[in-house]
Amino acid sequence: MKKKLSLLFLSPFSFLILIAQQARPHFVIQPYLQYATKNSIRIYWETSDSSSTQVQYGAAKFNTGKPNLSRHQTIPGLRSMHHIELTGLDPQTNYFYRVLSVLPGGDTIASQVNTFQTAVKDSSAFAFAVFSDSQRDHADTGAWGRVSTQAYQERPNFALHAGDLVDLGYIKDDWVNEFFAPSNAFMKTIPLYTIPGNHEHDAAYYYQYMYIPQPYFYSFKYGNAEFFMVDTDQFQEKGTGLYNTVEQALAKSTAYWKFVVHHHPPYSSDEDDFGNTHAEASTLGDDEVRSLVPLYEKYGVDIVFYGHIHTYERTWPINGNKVADRNGVIYLNVGGAGGGLEKAAPTRSWFTNKVNTIHHFVYVAIHNNNLQFQAIDENGVLFDQFTLTESRKNKTTSLTPAGPVVQHSRRIFTDTIQVQLIPAQPNEEVRYTLDGSEPGINSKRYLEKVILNKTTSIKTVAFNQFGKSRVNTFLFTREKEYGAVNPTNLQQGLKYQYFTGTIKDEDSIKFKNIQVLKSGKVPDLDFVHISHQQQFWGVVYDGYIEVPEDGYYRFYGHADHILRLHVHDNMLFEELDREINYDADVYLKKGYHPVKIEYYNSRMNRAFLELYYSGPGIERQPIPSTAWWRNP
Repeated sequence: MKKKLSLLFLSPFSFLILIAQQARPHFVIQPYLQYATKNSIRIYWETSDSSSTQVQYGAAKFNTGKPNLSRHQTIPGLRSMHHIELTGLDPQTNYFYRVLSVLPGGDTIASQVNTFQTAVKDSSAFAFAVFSDSQRDHADTGAWGRVSTQAYQERPNFALHAGDLVDLGYIKDDWVNEFFAPSNAFMKTIPLYTIPGNHEHDAAYYYQYMYIPQPYFYSFKYGNAEFFMVDTDQFQEKGTGLYNTVEQALAKSTAYWKFVVHHHPPYSSDEDDFGNTHAEASTLGDDEVRSLVPLYEKYGVDIVFYGHIHTYERTWPINGNKVADRNGVIYLNVGGAGGGLEKAAPTRSWFTNKVNTIHHFVYVAIHNNNLQFQAIDENGVLFDQFTLTESRKNKTTSLTPAGPVVQHSRRIFTDTIQVQLIPAQPNEEVRYTLDGSEPGINSKRYLEKVILNKTTSIKTVAFNQFGKSRVNTFLFTREKEYGAVNPTNLQQGLKYQYFTGTIKDEDSIKFKNIQVLKSGKVPDLDFVHISHQQQFWGVVYDGYIEVPEDGYYRFYGHADHILRLHVHDNMLFEELDREINYDADVYLKKGYHPVKIEYYNSRMNRAFLELYYSGPGIERQPIPSTAWWRNP
């Protein structure tokens, strides 16, 4: 109490000194580690002011008495968000590092000396921790700090995170103070590999703070294992792009141990997320992500880690949607890293082996064919464990092929397009049709790129000595070019119309019956320019977007919770509360093109909209205010 009261008696001069001290250049986010390989690691940090980017580092040496920091790497320029990838490192080696950021005036922001270890050699023993749902527990805000601190006591080589790192991914404070600050003791030394959950909202901050090689799916190898990181906020049903990508990656893997990490639970006995078990039946898990389960069973996945439900649950080994005495996949809900805890249904589910409502993490140690698993609570108490002495690798033989995929990110064209069909294995034979018929062994064999000059569905199938794959279908649409318009007297910015009210039928109303309360002009899409109520409001923006060159442009968008983007009166995409980025391609001529952006928010204090684009000479980025134009 005395310390709090003493602030009231500071002299004006002392108070100014205190404010000046708080305003000094400082770390917004202390250095932390991402994505270690045998020869590289990534170091991130954020500073309060734009400053230079440098890492001093060196391998640990014997009998030096002080850390070796004999090497350094610098990135030219000034920035507040810093990222350096250190390369050319030795495998399974301890390094020391310190980051330095110097402001133009000479002030220096320097970290303490920290340490990291590169990834181990393929034959070495290793261990990793797994978290999920570290988002803030409003009733217990210190849970994530306790869990991550306890996990560090085990000294894992690295950690996995299955999503919902934060409560709202588009709120900066959730990242700075709720995620990074409590976990710095862990993350400054232990590299973290993540995949987003629904609470990240696919927002820009996730991609700013977390390194992933590519959005929505990636895999990496560590020791004798491979980890498949799947963003199940995307559509993942059979035949979708994500499903096809996961299937091919699993089919190509030669790792001894295979682990999958995603956010949503294929199997869960939660009391009310999949049906209120106190009043009705439950689906016992997310039926969308369950479409991936046959791939896990076919391609020898050993363990699937996930969260979403804030509890711990371990299944029996499962194969064919039933408990398997042999050759089953183990599913682990590890959603207890910090979020408000949830309970299991009042009666036991058929797949449940162990369930517990507790803040926790899990720890896996591996050497060759020996896997030891432990579930540990926030106080360091072991509450579940098991051992595996062989993987499922050698039990998945004589496999039919994975479905072929196309190597083309774009699905529209204006003249012709060349399409390449890719099997999972080079010795597999690919056949296809272009007339809508089902391909078979007598269909045309794929030998070189397929050239299309009209809207076409390519149906393709692969064959090997054990049979054929399922059929994959890919639609390529021929669309027109959009020529630029020639408006006069344009000014920078957009016009807007603001409305309030409840939209009940999201699919049919299309904002046609709204009552406009006010209109005006804004420089960009930032809601700070429009006074609005806390919920049940929306805005329609009208104007033009200027593109610098002729070419294909991809637009990406996400909002909480309704977003529609129109270019030339063509609705490119519509998001209805999916919590992911939607995207669409269009061919635009250089110049100005009419746009309309419709947004609606029904949630208390949850207004959020992000709109990006990419195109000729433009990497994926937020659409800058300089690209928006309006009539006077």
